[in-house]
Amino acid sequence: MNNIEDSEMLLDTVTSIMDTLPTVWNRIRSNLRAAAIRKFGISLDQFHTLRYIRRGYDTVTSLAEVRQISAPATSQAVEVLVRKGLVTRTQQQEDRRCVRLALTPYASKILDENYDETLEWVKQKMLGMTQDDLETVKRAMQILQSTFSPKAE
Repeated sequence: MNNIEDSEMLLDTVTSIMDTLPTVWNRIRSNLRAAAIRKFGISLDQFHTLRYIRRGYDTVTSLAEVRQISAPATSQAVEVLVRKGLVTRTQQQEDRRCVRLALTPYASKILDENYDETLEWVKQKMLGMTQDDLETVKRAMQILQSTFSPKAE
């Protein structure tokens, strides 16, 4: 019986993914966060708040929900970012109770630079790989992306 569901190769591959991807991603995330915190002079919590605003969570309520923290704590974090010139608040004409948050151009620029620096860091880590290794990793990432994309479910 050579059923893929029962194959040792499948189990070995799944185990390899579970052992490898978290370590790789944690190192990349750690590099991203450390650089942003150093450049901005902000806390890790504030860095996450900036990232969520960039992703479109543009009200204190939506930020609090996605971060799973209280609205008052979120409001305090936003206030610090506003004072640092990293976030703006805009009251909506149609509903004055609704205040939209946005990154300032400076905050966007720093986040972009941070991402670019992290790309360079990852490239440096991968410099010793052969062309075949790079193609194999790229192909594996494409396969994993298509396998785990929401459309695949």
